Amino acid sequence: MTVIAVVVGIILVLSVLADLINTLVTTRTSRGRFWLTRILYRNSWTVVSVFGGRISDANRREQFLGLFAPISVLALLVTWVLQQILGFGLIWWGIGGIDGVESLLDAIYFSGVVYFTVGFGEVVPAEQIPRFGSLIEAFSGVLTIALVIGYLPALYSAYSEREQKLLTLDDGSEGRLTPTNLVLSRSPDGDPRQLDAFFSEWEAWIAHVLETHITFPMLALFRSQHQGQNWITALGVVTDAALHVELTEGGQGRSAYWALRRGVKLLHHLTEGVDLSEYRARLDETYASGDGAQLHEVYEALDAHGFPMLDFDEAVEHAIALRRTYDAQLEFLIDRFDAPRGFWGHQIGHVHTHASLIVVDE
Repeated sequence: MTVIAVVVGIILVLSVLADLINTLVTTRTSRGRFWLTRILYRNSWTVVSVFGGRISDANRREQFLGLFAPISVLALLVTWVLQQILGFGLIWWGIGGIDGVESLLDAIYFSGVVYFTVGFGEVVPAEQIPRFGSLIEAFSGVLTIALVIGYLPALYSAYSEREQKLLTLDDGSEGRLTPTNLVLSRSPDGDPRQLDAFFSEWEAWIAHVLETHITFPMLALFRSQHQGQNWITALGVVTDAALHVELTEGGQGRSAYWALRRGVKLLHHLTEGVDLSEYRARLDETYASGDGAQLHEVYEALDAHGFPMLDFDEAVEHAIALRRTYDAQLEFLIDRFDAPRGFWGHQIGHVHTHASLIVVDE
């Protein structure tokens, strides 16, 4: 029994330390299915999203879902701490040599005292192995707390930078922002070159999101503080807007194209290892029916605005081929993270009334 307790305790401690290093220290997080962090987030988010989907009011649903990410970070820390205390408790119970420890509960109590470096003194190690082992556990506790304290500012800094950029995504309307209206509002003269600065900024934002979401995977579950805004939906709007520019003459190879490439890369990273066959089949069916991404209406809107356009058939074929590189990934992420199907701008009581602005549902 004592040998089993020691072995189980060592496994518990080492698995936590490995998960902690994988999550908080390494810059390339492993996605192994048996990592504690992955198990906790995957299972708990599934349950939370099911309950959230039953809330009919959009504001209440967002508030409910928005609580998950910050609470989950605290829950992860508590889980790490408790598992380490339990693991070391099993080790001390199995090894023995500690004055005042007569049961497993006593050993766990001693483990907690050592882990938090409280040092009451009523339970003390009497032999060499538990003495030096206590130093290891105390170091483990200090290391865990230190890593978490250093991790949280970096996590919330990345979140803040991601969300700040969303506040600039606006087409001048008071309603749902569409990729078409975004392109029209940012290029009032119908010149693709007027969009270069805009898409260069968003390419940098996408690259930032890609890097930070590799380093901080749980960041994907942090939701916007502003109603009707979500980073996944924003990514879809910007990527689709960049696709619009590919329909115009002189638009290929410019900043919109590079923003599109970054968006596709990010979407593929976020859905790595996911079975998208169901989404692929459904989307291909819409393209075959002629609905697709409503590219006919998009083409006509851009043409009416004054953009120099490619040949219609060539442009639509090219756009559909490009959109198929990311559409299934985007649809999956919207469903997976319960993102709103739309991005709403700011209600300021004044609407940009450019004649060419239209509403196209995509």
